[in-house]
Amino acid sequence: MNKKTRELVLIKSGEYMLDISKLVFGGIVLVVIMQIENMSNQILLISGSIAVALTAILGLFFTSKSQSNKKKGE
Repeated sequence: MNKKTRELVLIKSGEYMLDISKLVFGGIVLVVIMQIENMSNQILLISGSIAVALTAILGLFFTSKSQSNKKKGE
């Protein structure tokens, strides 16, 4: 894979992961507001927070990796 393609894949992957993070957070808020009785709010908040954190960290990692590659000239 050439440099431009790799950089573009990293940038788009970072944006995608950040978008997923926002969507998961919005889903958690909606479920808590609607108070679905079949789900424990504590389990939902813990698992949702972990999912949001992981996808946000991955998105920021991919974005920063593409920026560091750009600065190095790779």
